[in-house]
Amino acid sequence: MALALVWALALGAPAWPEAPPSSSPAGVGHSVGHSFGQSLHPTLPSEPASLTLAEAEVQALEGHHRLAASRFSAEAAGQRVGQSASSLYPTLTATSSYSHTDVFGPDANSATVVTTPGAGTNIPVVVTGGSQRSGARKSLNAGLTARQTLLDFTRPHQLEQARQNELVALAELDGIRQDVLLEVRKAWLTAFIDQTILEIRRETVANREARLAQAQAFYKQGTKARIEVATAEADLAQARLEALKAETQLQVDWVALNVAMGRTSPSPYRLELDPEWDRIPELDSERMLEVALARRPELVALQARLRNQLASLRALGAESLPTLSANATLQGSGSPTPLDGTWTLGVSLNWSLFDGFLRQYRDGEARATARALAEQFEQQRIAVYQEVTSRLVQVRQATEQIQAAQASLEAARESHRLASARYRVGVGSSLELSDAELALSQARTDLAGAANALRTSRAELSRALGIEDLADLPEPAAPLELDPLPGFKPERSAP
Repeated sequence: MALALVWALALGAPAWPEAPPSSSPAGVGHSVGHSFGQSLHPTLPSEPASLTLAEAEVQALEGHHRLAASRFSAEAAGQRVGQSASSLYPTLTATSSYSHTDVFGPDANSATVVTTPGAGTNIPVVVTGGSQRSGARKSLNAGLTARQTLLDFTRPHQLEQARQNELVALAELDGIRQDVLLEVRKAWLTAFIDQTILEIRRETVANREARLAQAQAFYKQGTKARIEVATAEADLAQARLEALKAETQLQVDWVALNVAMGRTSPSPYRLELDPEWDRIPELDSERMLEVALARRPELVALQARLRNQLASLRALGAESLPTLSANATLQGSGSPTPLDGTWTLGVSLNWSLFDGFLRQYRDGEARATARALAEQFEQQRIAVYQEVTSRLVQVRQATEQIQAAQASLEAARESHRLASARYRVGVGSSLELSDAELALSQARTDLAGAANALRTSRAELSRALGIEDLADLPEPAAPLELDPLPGFKPERSAP
């Protein structure tokens, strides 16, 4: 296609329609990409609001629905602790009832005398039947009952289970919070590198517009062939296409960034980077590994799950012990007043002596589950070690890539300066200058990519350590350890 374009230009055909002057600050010929972007999002503001990474993090922590759901789950777990503790208190129940009863019965026999006309005699007729209200009964009852469990060996272990469940929910909340931070940081940094690439592409368009103007001037003066103008026009068309692709990708990034912040909007932003993200603190591998093994939410959650299971095992053993409870009742009844009072005091003792080996099988299940959680904990420790060491390697590699990219950029700038100077005085060719421009653009892109890779690696290393940012690296603490595990009994064969 490029050869056909050059051939058409050589024959005098127009190579590229003249674009209207661009209004971009850099003077970039970006009218094609700008109109395309406006057709996709006609409501986007021309001056997007600025957004720093810290502001994006705050919005994500406030508006992310996954994090909000986890907060409510942790709150629910805390309420279950209170539910479990309620068994330590007595219960008080009040009852009352009132009844009104009407009693109906048959009427007494009654005689009715009927006189027959002309006969002169009276004939008595007995009529029975009908009903009438014969009486009403009213009754009022009221009572007050108090109950208190005096002895139940399972209650402290059940309360411990509820507390460990709350710790599990809080650890999961912490993990989701760190996941949300990593998600929004990666989305922000992706949009930032694409914003930088778009700026590079627009500067390339501006440079090639200037070269096209120079080539046209040389052609009018007769110092350059028509092929120079054709090559400059083809290079400008390619630069505009690359700028259009970069702008389209940036619009996709806006959607991903807004979703990471808990929004459904394609709103663009002008991203401004905090220079702190380009400074990496000292990397002490041993210290960072100690911090990770003491703080990772996944390890904290597994430790709490195991403690919950051990408390469940102890509660199961306590079920074989008796429970003792007391109750007191004050009851009154009357028709309707005054009430005749009665009271009752009693204690009850419950002791499960045999349950068909159910408790033994439940004991075996609990012990096996505890062993499984212990193995998961050890596997997670290995995964944490692997993740931390891998992230450290990535940070060091990105640092070295930045140094190499800086050296390449200096060389590309010098080559571009020399090629531009040669072309201005008519000694160099457009092909030489085009290659120098391409090398310079690639070198700038590589340096921006390496710097952004370092920032992303920093965010991922923070997540691997279980902290929000490397700048706030805490002092190492003792690594998380498991509680002693009970001995595992072989499974009882079913009868």
